Amino acid sequence: MEKVIFFIDGFNLYHSIANKRFNKYKWIDLSELAKNFITKKEHIEEIYYFTALIPWSPDKMNRHKIFIKAQKLKGIKIVYGEFQKKDRRCRLCKKTYTTFEEKRTDVNIAIYLFKLAIQDKFDKAYIISGDSDLIPSIEAVKTLFPHK
Repeated sequence: MEKVIFFIDGFNLYHSIANKRFNKYKWIDLSELAKNFITKKEHIEEIYYFTALIPWSPDKMNRHKIFIKAQKLKGIKIVYGEFQKKDRRCRLCKKTYTTFEEKRTDVNIAIYLFKLAIQDKFDKAYIISGDSDLIPSIEAVKTLFPHK
C-alpha cells in the first residue's frame, strides 16, 4: 500500500466553494473528500488542514472554530497561520485604510511537505490548493525524492 498524505489549503478551498453553486460544500468532511482521490492501492496516513482564524468577525471565527473542531474529530491535523494587518492606499480617493492578509499558509504547506518527505511519511502527496506559489516546493521535493 502506498502511503498518502493530504495537504489542504483551507482558505483556497473555502474561497473556491464560497458561492451559491457550491455553498453546500462549506461544511465539507475533509476526510471524505480525501477518500475520493485515492485508489485501492493507497492508504491515507494523515490529512493536514492549513488555515488561520479571522480576527475581524467573531461570528465567522466561531463558525470556523466549529468547522475545525468537527475536522479534528475526524482525525484531521490543523496547522495555523495568522492574519496580519496591512495598510493599503485607495487608488481612487488616495486614503489609507487597514485590511488583513492571511500569512504562513503557503510556507507551512511547503515546510510540512519537506519535513514529511524527509521523514518518509508518504509515498504520494495530494495538495489541494490553487496557489502556484507552492510549485517550487513541489518541484524541489520531486527532485530530492524522485520516488515520491
